[in-house]
Amino acid sequence: MGKRSKFFKIILTFFTLSFTIWFGSEIVRTMLSYDLFVPGSEFVLKPNYSNEVRMYNVYSYATTSIYSSISYIVAAISAIILAINTRKELKNRGWLFMSFLLFAITIPIKLYLIYLDTELAYHIYHIGVTDFFAPIIQENFVTRLADAKYTSISSVTMLIAITCILYAVWRPLDKTEN
Repeated sequence: MGKRSKFFKIILTFFTLSFTIWFGSEIVRTMLSYDLFVPGSEFVLKPNYSNEVRMYNVYSYATTSIYSSISYIVAAISAIILAINTRKELKNRGWLFMSFLLFAITIPIKLYLIYLDTELAYHIYHIGVTDFFAPIIQENFVTRLADAKYTSISSVTMLIAITCILYAVWRPLDKTEN
């Protein structure tokens, strides 16, 4: 890649840090959300959890959505800037092109999920929803975990993120001289 400008290195640092924070917060959010259910069941709530414990998990989920959303948006903007900066190298660096393309595919999906997270956080923190069985919690939290269309798109974005990391490590289709 040759010598890079300080601006490029700063943007790359922003991308790397925000991508790492987003990826880690998504794992934490997954653990928080699925903790409410009996393992191996068809989304049966754990009977020994009170409404307060369930809502604490939802509060934590909504709080981590702030970190997840902001870090994903920073990563997406940084990725676009990096792609523009390295557009001449994309032809010779297939791994870089594939990583950017895969990451770009997730942008509309994640923006929709960020919208749902924002709506959930708004109802929890500004309107003051405190009941786990309130419609907004059921629609934006429980349905998102139980409905295949939401779980599959969330899973696909995580698999794409892992694939991007693997492309960066293994660098397939790299036609440059080392």
